[in-house]
Amino acid sequence: MKPEPVSVGDTEETEEEVVEVLLPNTTIVTHCILKNDIERLQKSFEDDTDPYKETVQELLNTRGDDGKSPLDLAAMLGRIDMSKELIQRGAEINSVTSKGYCALHHAAAWGRIGVLKVLVEAIADLQIKNVNGERARETALRYNKTECVDFLDWAEAKFALLDTIKTYQETIADPEKVQGRLAKDDKNIVINSCKEKAEWVENTTDATTQDFISQKAALDEIVEPILLKLMEPG
Repeated sequence: MKPEPVSVGDTEETEEEVVEVLLPNTTIVTHCILKNDIERLQKSFEDDTDPYKETVQELLNTRGDDGKSPLDLAAMLGRIDMSKELIQRGAEINSVTSKGYCALHHAAAWGRIGVLKVLVEAIADLQIKNVNGERARETALRYNKTECVDFLDWAEAKFALLDTIKTYQETIADPEKVQGRLAKDDKNIVINSCKEKAEWVENTTDATTQDFISQKAALDEIVEPILLKLMEPG
């Protein structure tokens, strides 16, 4: 089943048909996205004499009649560099439609792996659910976009490890939680273990989903018994 690209009628449209139908009803931002004209978009932001200079920033996150934002449209069409430009200019990556679809959902439904990578790098929220209770990962699965499913699993495993490192670091740095309750050696074990995992993430460019899962499990095994001491009666 092919995902509905935009609400331009009751039929499913090809990308070329989408562009042709929408062109007469565009803003300067969506026009540039449909034409994949990054230079024209940049001119609207940077040229003081441009007729759209005063309105382009507002239009950047204005939703069309179909409820989709410019970034949603760029994601659907697989506009990788355009998506980067929109995000750099201030496009809201976690903004959702009335049915809870964000740019990640649209990229996942269309199998736009390049845009997915751009959104994930910009720290898009992988846990946003639409009205069907689907994250982008489940949307990709529904449309049989296997490469997107695998990538989103990888991204989630990576972020889970990074979030665990951050949580442990913040806990051990909180004097109200640890003062007088942990030995110096225990604190050093937590600090050094988190540092080691953070450096592993930074330096390992070919890590797999399972690698991230294994590294998180190893960190939990070391740190959790130590932090359990914080729950013991004083």
